[in-house]
Amino acid sequence: MILILVFIFLGLIVVIGGDRGVVSLLTVIGNLVVFFAMILGMNAGLNPYIVTIVGGVLINCLTLVYQNGKNIKTYSAFLSVTIVMTILLAVVFLFSSRLHLEGLNEIELKGEISIFYSFIVKVDMHKVSICLILIGLLGAVMDTAVSVSSGLYEIAISRERTEKELFHSGMCIGKDILSTTINTLYFAYIGEALMLLIYLQEYHYSIMDILNSKAFLQDFTCIVFSMIGCLLIIPIASYISSRLYISKMVWNISEKA
Repeated sequence: MILILVFIFLGLIVVIGGDRGVVSLLTVIGNLVVFFAMILGMNAGLNPYIVTIVGGVLINCLTLVYQNGKNIKTYSAFLSVTIVMTILLAVVFLFSSRLHLEGLNEIELKGEISIFYSFIVKVDMHKVSICLILIGLLGAVMDTAVSVSSGLYEIAISRERTEKELFHSGMCIGKDILSTTINTLYFAYIGEALMLLIYLQEYHYSIMDILNSKAFLQDFTCIVFSMIGCLLIIPIASYISSRLYISKMVWNISEKA
């Protein structure tokens, strides 16, 4: 049955997506390879922060540069994502140390499979928890950055505008897609945590018990950090895109002159 679903997916992505669909599929496969390489690197004792930074750059390159080509829109989105992820690394590091997000939560510890776990782990789980949050929000940040940079590019080439006007247009684009982006993140995490919510209701957890549970805190923290990333990327991508596009137009005009 799984193979049938895979073949249906492959057929649809080729028929509907065409060449771009094939490139998107190759990008996903490449990102999976990078992700597994990151796991092996952490397991081998490499610093999780360094592994995440290198892996994030590779995923960023594959998703943006390889899939969308080498152009000013891609460079704008790439630079914006890099800046936002650097800021979020510091923010996540600061808050996660106080929230104690690392390790198994109480639901996982009560599961039957937990008796097969080995608790002798030679990896710093605090660092791993920070890396997992950053990897989880990377996709949403890239998606918003591409939407803003691509939309601004079309505006920039359609008619002459000032840098301030382009920045304002980028903020408007970001505000338009912000609601759907946040709802996408929200429902993605809610869908993932559905079994947790059913479990907590089945055993009559109170509201305070739910709010103080580690399982709820881990999912809630991921949602909040992802939303912060999507908010930060809008003004940063708008500013960088407007600067780059205006600079390119001025450079083209000077070359023609």
